[in-house]
Amino acid sequence: MAIYPIAMRAFVIPLILIQTTAFTTYHTTHVGSSRFGEEIRYASTNQHQHERNIVVLSHNVSHHVLDGHYDVNYLLKGRVDVLCRCINSALWISKGIRKDTTIYLMLFPNNSEIGTTIEVSGREVIGLNPDERTIALYLQRALLAANRREEHTTDNNDIENQQQKTTRQEAEIERLLATDRRRPDTINPNKPGSLTKSQRRMLRKDRMARQAMARRIKRSSGDSSPPQGFAIHHETLIERLEKFDGKILKLDELGKSISDVLSRRSNANGSDDNISTSIILGDQIGYTLCDEEILLKNENITQVSLGPLSLLTSQCITIVHHYLDAQ
Repeated sequence: MAIYPIAMRAFVIPLILIQTTAFTTYHTTHVGSSRFGEEIRYASTNQHQHERNIVVLSHNVSHHVLDGHYDVNYLLKGRVDVLCRCINSALWISKGIRKDTTIYLMLFPNNSEIGTTIEVSGREVIGLNPDERTIALYLQRALLAANRREEHTTDNNDIENQQQKTTRQEAEIERLLATDRRRPDTINPNKPGSLTKSQRRMLRKDRMARQAMARRIKRSSGDSSPPQGFAIHHETLIERLEKFDGKILKLDELGKSISDVLSRRSNANGSDDNISTSIILGDQIGYTLCDEEILLKNENITQVSLGPLSLLTSQCITIVHHYLDAQ
């Protein structure tokens, strides 16, 4: 009986030493806490201190998405999943976040010239996990907070637009809190009109999700601050491009090879770490004719390509990071 504790101590101590050694070999500069109580470590990019700006152009965005009235458990509606994957690919690396990267999601409703830009800064964001649902919750909090802040700073010209937003918010809360008990497809012959256990579970899960969404909308009326690292702007594509310095690369299948363009610019600029690089991409819809005209008129933009195939926007962001890391 006395040998068992000794054997257990001999088995546990090497595991503790291995885990401690593996933990201390990873050097970081900042530590944050996530929503699940985990410790997120923000990687220090000592080799690449120049800024990276990633712009994703998304068109035909519904007002439900712009108002933040979307279901975080069903991100396909409104294609919020595409936005979340872009943030994941732009900011996250293994066990850390890129502090030198900022992503701008430019959302244009009905091909409007003025869009809503969601800025997510890797240097300032805290507590963001890489899963799509957590990212969608952060986006929702930022959009709801922005709508609430606009209510207090609305000009006379925007009163009608703000009234429409308020009406949509009230209608969304009413829809979420409405009871919807449909007659089941399968009826228990021993108890007519009853629901099966799986049907009751699905209805209860859906009701709890709708109630949670309604609480988030109501809570936003008292809190107008977005999550740390998130910011909302209302601007045009031209105004966003004027704020960038350095290289601007537009991804297109017909452009020049990105490896050749980056190698030539690297040889021309030498080892200047203060040069920023901005990347412009389209979403699943792609560029509109208005986008093409604006980007072609800008002399600072170089059209580059990752290959002849059309890839997902999130995949393109990861590949571009790979080429920039190799510079």
